[in-house]
Amino acid sequence: MTSSTRSRVIQSKDHFDRIRHMLDHMADNRAYKTTVSRHPAKDPNEVLAEFKQRFQQYRHNWSSLPQSACNDKIYGQALKEQKIGPLCIDLEMAAICNLVCPFCYRQHIATPDKLMHESLWKKAIDQAGQLGVPSMKFNWRGEPLMHPRLAEAIARAKGNGIIDTMINTNALLLDEKTSRKLIEAGLDLMIYSFDGGTAQSYERMRVGRFAENSFEAVCRNIKRFNDIRREMGSVFPRTKIQMLLTKETFHEQEFFFKLFQDCVDDVSVKAYTERGGSLHDLDPQSQEKLKNFLNRKKLAHSTAYWRDMHDNISVALGRLPCEQPYQRLMIAYDGRVAMCCYDWGCEHPVGYLDKRAFERGNRDYEAVQHASRAGAKGFEKIVNLRMPKPYSAPPLKVESIEQIWHGGIINCVREKHVSGRSEDIEICRKCPFKETFLWERI
Repeated sequence: MTSSTRSRVIQSKDHFDRIRHMLDHMADNRAYKTTVSRHPAKDPNEVLAEFKQRFQQYRHNWSSLPQSACNDKIYGQALKEQKIGPLCIDLEMAAICNLVCPFCYRQHIATPDKLMHESLWKKAIDQAGQLGVPSMKFNWRGEPLMHPRLAEAIARAKGNGIIDTMINTNALLLDEKTSRKLIEAGLDLMIYSFDGGTAQSYERMRVGRFAENSFEAVCRNIKRFNDIRREMGSVFPRTKIQMLLTKETFHEQEFFFKLFQDCVDDVSVKAYTERGGSLHDLDPQSQEKLKNFLNRKKLAHSTAYWRDMHDNISVALGRLPCEQPYQRLMIAYDGRVAMCCYDWGCEHPVGYLDKRAFERGNRDYEAVQHASRAGAKGFEKIVNLRMPKPYSAPPLKVESIEQIWHGGIINCVREKHVSGRSEDIEICRKCPFKETFLWERI
């Protein structure tokens, strides 16, 4: 059976309604509380109703807006006239990471060990607030807890009226002090990346870069955070934990769910996406089943496939327009702006929010490649790095988030996607993002 609808690759055993949770606890949202304290003349109930309406609209638009834009071929001037802005800004507070996971892009594409400068993250947050952007994520390619002022950035976003703030973290640095700072800052969602239901599989998947990584230590951090949140009487941040489904971890799902069901709000698994790590997510029997189907359908053996948490295997029979150019912008540590979280090397930039990006060019990336080749400390397990390829060339000038969002480069991408010509875009042609495929279950 071929599905004509978009399939979501993150699956949970027990559904957690994040929208209902936020609406039920909006009075505890720091952005709401800050707004009320700054405008004492306003009726708190009216402000609360406004925040709830904005949040509901944002979550509705997350999927409906890209769909209607594709159906109605909305891009360029039409997007501007309808006042359609970004729903999320992904701010790369830290490009550096303290893990060397075998499946990660940073094992293959040079990724700078850098932190975002204060002037840039403040500018990005303030502009997002002025635009009415409803959500902000404070990471992209690195580990956000490595930025010493992360909590300050989150608090600034809440002060700018950003309703939904979030981070993805490996939780290695989630000590008690950091936990309290994140809760006090008003973080709304913390997503743990934790690949493995046992110590053996976890420590093989999540390898320490500067020191040994420990399954037990990270589990303690996650459980302690739940205790601290309860002790502080806070309902935020909501917590979620995700495990990639590989051949090794697929049969550990029950261990994984049981391990965190009492200390994490939403326990979920995620389909493995090949990023050059040459890991496998199929056992020999499933591989044979897939091979026979591809032969029968006369499809190439390189055809994309997907194994879900219930052991259903699906094969890609076509592409859907990508939603991300209508949802978000990624702001790299140096001010380069990307249109998609899968453009790891920022190879198709759509603009610049800071002059450092084009003044320094690729020097930070070249430094990483040199350190890798020299076997420098922290690079012993990072080999064969390639430099990012330049697929686009934005004007060498600083623009605002709004200007970049409505700029020519990203609108060209939108036009290609809604016209069914995403294959014309080099970075999109080879994209493995599973939510951009049409699937047929075998």
